[in-house]
Amino acid sequence: MNVSHFELIFKPQSPVPPADTVLQGYFLSISNLEEKALSFRLDLVTSPVSDPMRTLAGNTTVIVDVAGTNNDFSYSLSGSAASKSFRLNRFITIPAHATAKVAILPADPFPEPIGDGTGDPADYEARGYVTLRLPSLLVANGQFLSFEAQLDRPANVLLTPQNRATYFRDGEVIESQTQAGLPLASGSALNQIEAESGFPFPIFENPREFELIDSVANLDLDRAPEALAELIAVAAASDIDTKAFNAALKEAGIGMAIERRKVTAPDTATNRVTEDA
Repeated sequence: MNVSHFELIFKPQSPVPPADTVLQGYFLSISNLEEKALSFRLDLVTSPVSDPMRTLAGNTTVIVDVAGTNNDFSYSLSGSAASKSFRLNRFITIPAHATAKVAILPADPFPEPIGDGTGDPADYEARGYVTLRLPSLLVANGQFLSFEAQLDRPANVLLTPQNRATYFRDGEVIESQTQAGLPLASGSALNQIEAESGFPFPIFENPREFELIDSVANLDLDRAPEALAELIAVAAASDIDTKAFNAALKEAGIGMAIERRKVTAPDTATNRVTEDA
């Protein structure tokens, strides 16, 4: 679902001096109203830009605070300057009836607003909107690998987006701080997020494949591309139904497929031609 717009700022409050320097971040509270833990996927959507002082790529710090895990800095936004969508590298997992606070702030390589004034002036801003999804999760169960829906119905959540800003006088002294609620796209704090449907992957038979399935099923998103590539390599070398495997990849929105080809090569020992599938 679309949550709200966002605006990250680190620049003078007005283009006409004198003006305070504003450091503004986006904050989102997510309350899980369900009886089970849920894992959410968060994306920030913008227009592709070439200006390094307008992109989210490499310019943000993400902090996630959930009950039992205070101020987790291991999150980050994926994407490049040419991207129009920036995704958190990991799911946000929220226990039943718990609330998570997600903070997205301008970060390095910007100069610190408090200092000797010799750095480049702050001049960063990025705008867009935020989406929140309830994805199906990869599960390994015996000989089966499947994506399974987290609920058989939409999940009930409470959402509160905010802008929080700090104002620095002369770029050095904190003048004031403000926070303001943002309008939700739904117009209501109580929302329902559709649970994405699941689907099975083909059955594997090799023990090595089972090990790989386990590693993928418990994988953080930042390592998923390498594991997926390895899984495809294993699948291509096995006797699985490639049509079913490719259909599963397509349904997952993964733009990859495997294809079997006959390759001929001379057998130097016997001068025969062998075929490998």
